[in-house]
Amino acid sequence: MTDLTATLLAPPTRVEPSCWQAALDEARAALAGLAVRRPGTGPFRITEHEIRLALSPAGSPAGAGPGSEAAFAWSARTARRALGLAAIRLLLDGGARSPLEAVRARLQECERWVSEGSACASQLDRWIAGLSAAGRGAAAADAVTWTTRLWCALDWTAFDTAPVVGRDRWWDSPHSALLALRGRAEVRCPSGHLVVLQGPRRDSVRSELALVALVEALRSRSAAPPGRVVGWWPDSGHLVRLEPEPGVLRLATDAVSLVLAGGVIAPAVRAAA
Repeated sequence: MTDLTATLLAPPTRVEPSCWQAALDEARAALAGLAVRRPGTGPFRITEHEIRLALSPAGSPAGAGPGSEAAFAWSARTARRALGLAAIRLLLDGGARSPLEAVRARLQECERWVSEGSACASQLDRWIAGLSAAGRGAAAADAVTWTTRLWCALDWTAFDTAPVVGRDRWWDSPHSALLALRGRAEVRCPSGHLVVLQGPRRDSVRSELALVALVEALRSRSAAPPGRVVGWWPDSGHLVRLEPEPGVLRLATDAVSLVLAGGVIAPAVRAAA
């Protein structure tokens, strides 16, 4: 069993139920107070990206603010996660024997859906279908690298139940249709959530990961805490492990409050991965 798999599947840390419930009630109350219209237009869709911007030091690449960033556009870099997650699911289902074969199958699916006018075709599919041969090769290369790293990092046979791959989850505020939080994770199982991290190691990462735990807790119909959140940098193999404890909910709620106070909100796009 790989170290990453062992960390993800380790027995949960016991949390005092009353302390957890008190922290969750506190988080809900704080979010209810934040679910009011702030200056600006459009809904407030908060992801780990906005938290990273809000908590990054001024002058750093991540903290330069939304005005310094170009609008989202598909590229080999931005497409690799969506293509890679689809490839991982194909590998788990036995539809491909290697990351290369799985990515190629997904690219062919993109082109087929677009050419057939399928309702399944997304913006990503249309972008892929419009690429030159060189462009498709670049997108494939990035996606194969991303897929290979994740595929080889986990012992997929160690999971008692099939993990959920690449289903980001949203929590919509019951107090305002304007506010929603996203919990992004590449792999989910009952004991934990794996988040693949990019870029440098940063002070904001614990708050980014805490957002995943907060969304899980708010969505859950169970009083039990959600599984741990494990952040993993594939380039270095470095791990950040966040156990579900009351302080994690406060950390995430404080980060959401900071984002709203600073107006660091990016346009909302719920991408299907």
